[in-house]
Amino acid sequence: MEKTKILYFITRLDQGGAQASVLSTMKTINKQQFDTYLATGPGGRLDGKFKNDSSHIYFVRALKHDVKLKYIFHDLVSVFQMGYILRKVRPDIVHTNAPKAGVLGRIAARVFWRRAKVVHTFHGLGFAKEQGERHFKFFVWVEKTCAKFTNVLVFVSRKNAAEAKELGIGKGTRTELIRAGVNFHPILPLKFDPVAKKASLNIPANAKIVLALANCKPLKNPLHFVFAAYKVLQQMKNVYFIFTGDGPLRNQVLTLVKNLNIEKQVLFPGWRNDALELLAISDIYASVSLREGLPMSLLEAMAMRVPAVCYDVDGISEVITNNKTGFLVAPSDINTFADKLKVLLRHNALRERFEAAIDRRDFAEFTSATMVKKQERLYRSLVPPTKKNGGKRRFFRRKRHYTKPANQGGK
Repeated sequence: MEKTKILYFITRLDQGGAQASVLSTMKTINKQQFDTYLATGPGGRLDGKFKNDSSHIYFVRALKHDVKLKYIFHDLVSVFQMGYILRKVRPDIVHTNAPKAGVLGRIAARVFWRRAKVVHTFHGLGFAKEQGERHFKFFVWVEKTCAKFTNVLVFVSRKNAAEAKELGIGKGTRTELIRAGVNFHPILPLKFDPVAKKASLNIPANAKIVLALANCKPLKNPLHFVFAAYKVLQQMKNVYFIFTGDGPLRNQVLTLVKNLNIEKQVLFPGWRNDALELLAISDIYASVSLREGLPMSLLEAMAMRVPAVCYDVDGISEVITNNKTGFLVAPSDINTFADKLKVLLRHNALRERFEAAIDRRDFAEFTSATMVKKQERLYRSLVPPTKKNGGKRRFFRRKRHYTKPANQGGK
């Protein structure tokens, strides 16, 4: 049986949920039925892992991560470079991820390789009103346009799917809900020592820890993390805050931490490869993001039975049950956020109750195995194993509204 070729596009191989989802799928998908390829922009933190795999990994050299007018020429060149990769790989399915690669990759697929079925996954909508009304309206228009030449739009959260529908994105296009997934049976290193791990970060053995696994980008909102930490530290002294990752706001955040004189207890250690170990020594997981699809870092916290305090955005409430496995707070309500942190830090019994509730919850729909199984089912529905796709297509196809077949049971 001839294998189905799938070409994934992603903007850059950084440490993030979209990247983790794609790499997990490529690693565990049924190799007897599918051949997978990846095209990505250069400069990602994970590039080194794939520098010797030139047969299935391609770098789109002109592709820039940032969305800026000054990169318009690079974006145009990127479309042609993507086109070259498409003509070389000749995929049956193009699966785009991340906002920029999602737009440019779909354009390239429709210009250079119309035979492919096109799938795009929204790992969260990549635009927000906090970035400005004109910016927001422009990217809504872009996504509406790109949806016209997409066969399937995949969402990782119901809230994102509902918002896209309300905005008119993907009207008449087939949509699917496929959760981001993680391993819910994580294994710590054999000789892991929590006291030693704390000591490596200059944290006392008896201190409590609040952890955020994110990056220093505007929508991840690290400044609010600092303000909330400051409010907690005004009343509680033996608490340490860790915010991992890097990004354009890092210097501004470090300056704020220094000005507030809390640099010894609010740590920004940059990118880390020990997320599991950091979760193992943490008492609370915190998320102050203004935009999230379905954060895999939060799922990892649930896998490690760490209660969470989060801004209630996008798919967060589909993972956290308020007052049961964590606390949900209205976005930008720093005072309430800090108050909820203090409640959990002060009451060990409450934390233990939340941990027990996490342990009892069925997270089957959020596992990596379920994610890959649903993706395989989607791919087979687009390109059955015994039938290859072919023929010409219009750039903007006339499409009927997608409707699921009626239940024939009982007839």
